[in-house]
Amino acid sequence: MVLSGDLLEDASSLGQARWQLGRLARCPELGNVPQKLFGLCLVYIAVAALIWPSAYYTMAQMYLPRLFVLGPLGFLAVAIPVAMALSPKAPLTFIAISIRANGLRAAIIVIVFILTLSAFTTYKVNIPDIVPFYCDEALADFGELLHGQAPWRIVHAFDSDLLAMVVSVTYAKLWFLEWFGLVFFAALLANQPVHLRYLTAMALVLVVVGTVMATLFSSVGPIFYDELVGGDRYAELLEVLKQRPGNEHVLSYSSYLLATYRTDMLALGSGISAMPSMHVAIATLNACYLGRLNRWLGIAGWAFAIAILFGSVYSGWHYAVDGYVSMLVVVLIWRRTASISDGKPDPFRLMQAAQTL
Repeated sequence: MVLSGDLLEDASSLGQARWQLGRLARCPELGNVPQKLFGLCLVYIAVAALIWPSAYYTMAQMYLPRLFVLGPLGFLAVAIPVAMALSPKAPLTFIAISIRANGLRAAIIVIVFILTLSAFTTYKVNIPDIVPFYCDEALADFGELLHGQAPWRIVHAFDSDLLAMVVSVTYAKLWFLEWFGLVFFAALLANQPVHLRYLTAMALVLVVVGTVMATLFSSVGPIFYDELVGGDRYAELLEVLKQRPGNEHVLSYSSYLLATYRTDMLALGSGISAMPSMHVAIATLNACYLGRLNRWLGIAGWAFAIAILFGSVYSGWHYAVDGYVSMLVVVLIWRRTASISDGKPDPFRLMQAAQTL
């Protein structure tokens, strides 16, 4: 990253660099975007809590303690490599100073995020009560028409135990680590436009993609097709998944979701929804954000997003078109939020000041 000389020429000491960080933190030119973002989250939370109070309270009880414990671990796992790319001279010092300067605000943002995530799951588990699952046959047919055959057959054409394990680790573990880690990282620097843009886009993705579109295109995905739609269209896919030990997580978690759906049980991560794919949506937004921070981080982010798209089809959680639609809509959301960071003072100056440490 090219450093702006006028900002760094006087930041030759630790004290001066800290002063620069503090000055930038006190003078963000963000307009009323934070208030609008908070208002959007508050309305989203309030509607879920008012319509399904018991469900929302239960979900909040589940998410708050877990994310407060696991969130910091995800933050460190993501923040350290990101800080190394943005502030290679002293990444840990950069993180420490940022926490000291902005920790309280970040904690408030994280709490709002967790409450918003609780609302998201509340909406998700109630989708079939609002719009019964109806879209699967059309999504499956369109995917086969688009690819000339069932997309899952294409991704399993070069299957192996190693591939199954990589998909499992990437889709079930690294995805959560990247998501929560980047949200916590952005919360720490939310007084700078590019990070506020990411948090705003994240809220819009949860509302538009994860709630509105998921309700409009109510569907279960290939892995639940035979159980909930009927027939044996994906029986062969399930047999293929059972042949690889690495797919055990997919099979056990799908059984868990099916049980929670049939018993109306509220549980962590419950709710069945295929179209659009939130896994692909979040990974795509993260790629856009990382690309805005650093070219190499962006390349890594897009490679990860493509891997998640592949895994969503491989594991049977989603039709291929679920991921394509997610990517398209998220890119549009990212472009629509460009005014938050474009045309304002360099959003990286806070991080650039830390590079003098």
